[in-house]
Amino acid sequence: MTAGLPAGPGTAARPPLTRRVGGAAAGALAALGLLTALPLPRPAHRAPSAATLAGFAGAGLVLGGTLVGLEAALAPVLPAGPRSAVLLAALALLSGGIHLDGLADSADGLLGGRTPEERLAIMRDSRVGGFGVAAVVAVVLCEYAALSALGGPRLQGLVVAVTASRVATALALGISTPARADGLGHAYAVPHRGAGAAVAVAVAAAAGWWLLGARGLATVGAALLVAPAVAWLARRRVGGMTGDGFGAVAELGLAVALLCLCARR
Repeated sequence: MTAGLPAGPGTAARPPLTRRVGGAAAGALAALGLLTALPLPRPAHRAPSAATLAGFAGAGLVLGGTLVGLEAALAPVLPAGPRSAVLLAALALLSGGIHLDGLADSADGLLGGRTPEERLAIMRDSRVGGFGVAAVVAVVLCEYAALSALGGPRLQGLVVAVTASRVATALALGISTPARADGLGHAYAVPHRGAGAAVAVAVAAAAGWWLLGARGLATVGAALLVAPAVAWLARRRVGGMTGDGFGAVAELGLAVALLCLCARR
């Protein structure tokens, strides 16, 4: 038995299991505070810790489970189409609309302007332009159509898709560089963020496999590909990621995940 013995030379003592579990729960709670409009504690100075990034998977599972409960309540009275509209509206409300806003601002900025400075100025503008409107309409229509078409694995698919989309945001935080020194992208550049994102990815992959097998794992993988794609485009257009870019990753990741789930095998 080694319990209670001091750590050997050069060996770091591991925290007790209860502390590790408590840290994971605190990370998920902090992630929910960042990803939703719920009145929950947010990380100090706006910068999430590595534990918070790891908690993005737990936050996604909670959001997905909430939608499953709403789906179960609505199924006896509404057909799939109207239920899908209500579920997407509920997810937007729970998220405070921040991801849709980020998608609109990112589309306006990354697809417009002539210089990186102009594009960043467009993204800071509170007004929504043509690219932003088109992006939101197109992505929400894809989400609605795909969710409406989901058959048997609808409940499991909700959990997998929402979790994968939020973990894609954690991955983007883990691999990207900030576009400016005074924005959310810079505030979120925390130490060990890659490790936190890796934990979130592992949890999402495990959930996808457990709920839907290989199809769930492939869905998570497809949604996660959105993160490097958006990070690459942002780096080319404005020099790095902004807070709006992370919102865009969440919405695009959700659309990709739902489209994968309803695709013909």
